[in-house]
Amino acid sequence: MTGFQENKNGLAIYRGPSINTPLQVVMIHGAVDRAAGMIRVARKIRECDVVRYDRRGYGRSELSGIPCTFDQHVDDLEVVVGDRPTVLFGHSYGGSVALAAASRSNPAIRAAISYEAPRGWESWWPSPPGAEIDPGDAAEHFVKRMIGEGRWRDLPANTHLKLRNLGTLMVHELNTQISQQYRIADVQVPLILAVGELSGAHAQRAATVFADEGPRASVVQIPGAKHDAPMSHSREVAKLVADVLELASKPN
Repeated sequence: MTGFQENKNGLAIYRGPSINTPLQVVMIHGAVDRAAGMIRVARKIRECDVVRYDRRGYGRSELSGIPCTFDQHVDDLEVVVGDRPTVLFGHSYGGSVALAAASRSNPAIRAAISYEAPRGWESWWPSPPGAEIDPGDAAEHFVKRMIGEGRWRDLPANTHLKLRNLGTLMVHELNTQISQQYRIADVQVPLILAVGELSGAHAQRAATVFADEGPRASVVQIPGAKHDAPMSHSREVAKLVADVLELASKPN
């Protein structure tokens, strides 16, 4: 997949080769990540055009001054979507952005998939790291939990540093989820709450609660997957996207 970079409103946007289909997929990455984290899934999607982008503050996307508010991330996503019929796929915090955009009743958004979006406003959801925790340590702990100690050790030292430097942004984003920012009851398009079979109890419970709240929502479990499914189970995630594309292409 030979994508190219487009800069729009300070956002680095990567588009795969166009196959001229009515629908597009827009992929939104999570915290301590960038558009490249979605490339394994994107390469396996053959049914439509695929768009990835670096959320503001990550990768090549500009960030001026203080980190973005949650609403600014949702506004950015709507800029990327434009007016073309779109299926959203969001991972982790990117799933929250996708859910919020779908709740705005944007007519271009025809369906959304959220993979393990947090429910940080719930009393049962783990709290963000406190002020006594070094943000770099928090980012390192998060990445190690997602990819494992062995894969972390195999990463080059400069990659360790880059990931740790994203800790402040990660903690900020976790704190934006302490209060509820959107309502799943407002999402009128098909909505898939995806979760890894091997992910923890909080992720399983969140997917179920989200699905209970949505008028057209359902849970899909990815067999053998954990939180890093877009990297570890890209084929299964791409198949899920293809299924939702087919669903979204049907008349209401």
